[in-house]
Amino acid sequence: MEESKMDLNDFTSAENKKMTTENDIPTFNPPIGDAPKVGVDGKSKKAQTFTPPTTSNMDPGCYYHPEERVVGHCARCGKNLCRYCCDSFGVTGGEYAGKMLCYDCTTKLVKDNVEELQKNHNYIHGQYTQCLVGCAIGGVIGFIWGLSGGIMGALLYMVLCAAIGGSASNFFHRFIAAIPGFFVSTGNMVISICVGLFKFIFCFFLYAIMALFETVKKILYYRNYMAQTADCLEKDSSALQCIRDRMEYSRVMNENRGMSLADLMNEGSELYNNSYARMVQEQGEEKAEAFVSRCTTQIAENGEIIRSFAA
Repeated sequence: MEESKMDLNDFTSAENKKMTTENDIPTFNPPIGDAPKVGVDGKSKKAQTFTPPTTSNMDPGCYYHPEERVVGHCARCGKNLCRYCCDSFGVTGGEYAGKMLCYDCTTKLVKDNVEELQKNHNYIHGQYTQCLVGCAIGGVIGFIWGLSGGIMGALLYMVLCAAIGGSASNFFHRFIAAIPGFFVSTGNMVISICVGLFKFIFCFFLYAIMALFETVKKILYYRNYMAQTADCLEKDSSALQCIRDRMEYSRVMNENRGMSLADLMNEGSELYNNSYARMVQEQGEEKAEAFVSRCTTQIAENGEIIRSFAA
C-alpha cells in the first residue's frame, strides 16, 4: 500500500488559511426578509423604556429655621413657622389671641406702637396746653365779667368761662348753630326780643355747663390714657430684647450643634450676655419659651391699648 506524503508547502498553505480566518474582522450580516416591527400591530410586545423617578419638591421649611418642618404661619404676613417659633411667638391675648406672629412682624408691631404712641402723646400734650390756656383766658374774662355781681358772681362766671375756654371749639360750634333759633316772630317786637334774649342766655349757660363736663371728661381721659401707656414703650423694648435674644440663641445653638449651653455661655462666648440663654439655663427651655410667648402677647396687647386712643 502506498503511503500518502504531505508536502511542506501544503502544510504552510493550510496554516496561512487558518490564521487568515482567525484574524479577519467580523462582519454583521442582517437577516433576510422583513424585520419585526415592535408594538405597531398591537400584538407584539412594546419595547421597554426607562422612566426616571419623579423627584418630589421638598416642602418649604420654617422661614427662620429652614431645617425645621412648618407647623404654623404668621397671622400678619403668612410666613412659615416651625414649632419653636410657634411656641415663642404664640399670642394668648388681644387681637391675635390664639395665633402666631413672626419675629419680623413682632418687631414691626413694636415700631408701630412707638410711632402711634408718640403721635398720640404729642396730640394730648397739645390738647393739654390748649385746654389750660383756654381755661386761663376764659377764667380771667369770666371773673372780670362777673365782678359786678360780687365775688360769688365773679367766681361763677370764671368757672363757666374757664370751662368754655377748655372746650371752646365744642362750645362755639353748638352756640353758633343755635343762633338762628334766637330770632323769633311773635307779632310783638318786645316779646320776640325777650324770647330771643332768654334763648340766648339759656343756651349760653347750657353749653357752658356742657363744656365744663366735657373739659373735665377730656382731662380725665387724657390722664388715664397717659397712665395706661406710660410704661408701654419700656415694656415693649424689654420684651423685644428678650425675643431678639431668643432668635440669637436659636441661631447660635444651630451653628454649634454638639456644644453644651454652658460652654456657649462662657465669658467671651456668643451667648455670654444672652438673657434667654440664661433663662434656659436657670429655669429650663419650656419656661423660657412660655416667657417669650408672654412677651409677644404683651406687645400685641400694648398695641391695642395704644391704638384705642380716640382724639
